[in-house]
Amino acid sequence: MRNGPVYFCKQLAYHIYVRFSKREMGLQTAVQSALVAFNSLGRSRKLLMVIVLILGLIYYLVPYFFHLDRRKAIQVDSATECLNQNLAQFQSRLDHFDAFVSGDFEETISGAQRLAYVGNGKIAAALGSDNGLYIRLYRALSQPVKFWPIVQTHLEGHFKASTVLDVRAGLAYKTQVLSTIGGCVSVGSQVYAHRSRPSLLVQDIRVQNPTSTPISIEFDQVGASGWDGVKIESGSSKNSAGQSVSFQIYSGTVEVTKSELVVAIAIATVSVGKNMVKVDAQSTSRFHILTAVQYTHPLSAKEAPRYLADLVLQVKGDLEKSLQINEKLLRQEHTKVWGMLWFSGFSISHSKASGALNGDRINKTFYHVLSNAPAPLHDVATTAQQRVEVQKVLYFPDRCYGGGHSSLVADTLWIDPEDESQVARVVTTWMITLEKQGCMSMVQAGAEGILQAMILSLGPLQFKDHHLEMASKPSDLHRDLHFRRINYGNNTHVNISVMVGEDNKAILFAALDRNDKPYYACDAGCLDPPVPLSNALHQFPVKLTDPLTSILYITSDKQHMEELKHAIHVREINLAPPHEHHVLALHKHGHHFGGLPTIFWVSIAFLIVVFHLFLFKLIYNEYCQGQERFTRSRYNL
Repeated sequence: MRNGPVYFCKQLAYHIYVRFSKREMGLQTAVQSALVAFNSLGRSRKLLMVIVLILGLIYYLVPYFFHLDRRKAIQVDSATECLNQNLAQFQSRLDHFDAFVSGDFEETISGAQRLAYVGNGKIAAALGSDNGLYIRLYRALSQPVKFWPIVQTHLEGHFKASTVLDVRAGLAYKTQVLSTIGGCVSVGSQVYAHRSRPSLLVQDIRVQNPTSTPISIEFDQVGASGWDGVKIESGSSKNSAGQSVSFQIYSGTVEVTKSELVVAIAIATVSVGKNMVKVDAQSTSRFHILTAVQYTHPLSAKEAPRYLADLVLQVKGDLEKSLQINEKLLRQEHTKVWGMLWFSGFSISHSKASGALNGDRINKTFYHVLSNAPAPLHDVATTAQQRVEVQKVLYFPDRCYGGGHSSLVADTLWIDPEDESQVARVVTTWMITLEKQGCMSMVQAGAEGILQAMILSLGPLQFKDHHLEMASKPSDLHRDLHFRRINYGNNTHVNISVMVGEDNKAILFAALDRNDKPYYACDAGCLDPPVPLSNALHQFPVKLTDPLTSILYITSDKQHMEELKHAIHVREINLAPPHEHHVLALHKHGHHFGGLPTIFWVSIAFLIVVFHLFLFKLIYNEYCQGQERFTRSRYNL
C-alpha cells in the first residue's frame, strides 16, 4: 500500500537522508572553497590572517588558563585558614550586608574598612581605631575623651587579625589567630555599647589554647592618657559568680571642642591587673571588662567641679549593678533591643553601576545613625509615662518627611566614614536633614523614630493630616524598592514595594503587615475608587500626572480618600512610560550595552576595524595598483 504508514516512514527517512547529504556536501564544498581561497592569498596575507587568529585565541584563552594557574599557585597559609574558620560563623550575615569584615591590619586597608564602631546614643568606641571614648555633644557622639576603654591584646609570633561589625546585633568583634603545631590559638574580643543600659560599655575577651603548651597573652589597658587634671580612685566589688573584681574610677572635666565650655565626666572601669596573662594548655580563659560612663551637659568651668562627686557615685553604682548580671544575660539584653530596632527596614535591588548606592552602605549608614541615637523605649531608667509619650509620637507621626526628593540621591548622607569624627559628621547631617524636613518629633523620640523618619525619606514618603503619600517621581523608580513595616496608627504597619517588570515599567505594591482597622489606597490622582488593603499585596500602576503629584496615597479615612480627587488638581494623567533600556542595563550589568559583557562589544569593534582594513587593502590592490599614477610611487603595498 503506497499510502500506508510504512511507505510514509520510508519516504520521510529518504527525504531526511537526502537533505543531510546535501547539507554535508554543502559544508564540505564551503570548506574546500575556503581552503582554496586561503591558498590563493599571498604570503603576507596568510601571515597576517594567522597572526590575527593567534591574537584572538590569546585574547580569549590566556586569561582563562592564567586564572586556573593562579588559583593553583595560591597557597593559603595555616594562620589564614585558622582565621577563616573563626569568620565562618558570620558568613550568612556578611552575605546579607548585616555584617562587615576587614582583613589583617595592613596599610592598604582604608579606615572605613577597619572601623568597627559601637554606640548607644550616650557613649561610643571602635575596634580598629586609634581613638578612645566618645560622648554626646548636641546631635551626635562627637566629643572625644582622652580615655581608652578597650583593652588591646597581643599575640607573640606571626598571627592574623580581623575585625567584624555585626550591625544587626550591635556587636563588634576582633579576632587574632596564631597557627601552631598543636592547633589554632585564638584571642577574640567582643565589644558593645549596651542598648538598654546606656552608661555601659562591655568588652568580653576569650582566649582559646588547644595546644599542649601554655601561652602568654599581652594585655594593654591604657585607660586615661593625656587627660589633664584627672582624678583616679580604686575600688572593688563582687561579680555574679561571687568573685572579687577590682576597678578604677576616673573623674575630671573635658573641654568642649571649639568652645569655652567643659563637660564634667566620671568613668569607672574594671582593671585587668596584669600586663601578661598566662593561659594553660588545652584550656579557655575569659575576661569580662565593664566600663560605666556618666557626664553632664556642657557648662562653664566654674560650675563643673560640683557635679563630679555625684557622677562618681553614679558610675560606681552602675558598674556594681552590672557586675551582678551574668555576661550572657547582659549581652542578650543588648542584642534583643537591637533586634527590635531593626523591626522596620528598607531594601533595594543591587546595582552594578559605578558609584551606585547599594544595601551595604545603606545598612552601615543606618547603623551608624542609630548608634548615635538613644533608645528611651528600651532604657531601664525610662518610666512608664515616658514610654507612653514616646509611643504616641511613633504611632501618630505628623508631617514627616517633607523633602521633595528621595534622600537616596543625596551623596553627603551616604559617606562611608573612616573614623569616629566622620561618623559624627554624617549623623549630624542626617539629623539636620530630618529636623528641617518636619521630622523633629520623630527624631526626639529616639532610635525608633529616627529609623522611621529615615525610611520615609527614602521614598520619599510623607505623612499629611489624614493620609500617607509617596511622592516619588516615576522616572526615579528604576530599581526595586521595599519599605518594610512603616508605622501608621497604634497597631498598623504598612509594606510598600516598587518592582520593575520585564516591560521596563515600574509597578507599585501595597499591603498591611498588621492593622487594627480598615485602610485604603489609591494611585496618582485618586480618580479610581479607594482599594481596601489587606495582608496580601495589592498592585497599583505607576501613573504620570500633569502637574506632577504623588503616585500613591494610603489612609484609614475612606471619605477623605474619596474627596482627595477633588483636591488633587491635575490636567492630564497617564500610565508612566517604561524606563529606557540603557538606564536599567546600567544598574543590572554595570554598562549601557545590555546583558552581554563589555568584552563582547570590544571584540565586535575590533573585528569591524580589522574587516575594514582588509576591505581597504583589497580595494587598493584591485583599483589602484594597476593605475600608472599609483605604480610610479616608490613603495607599493
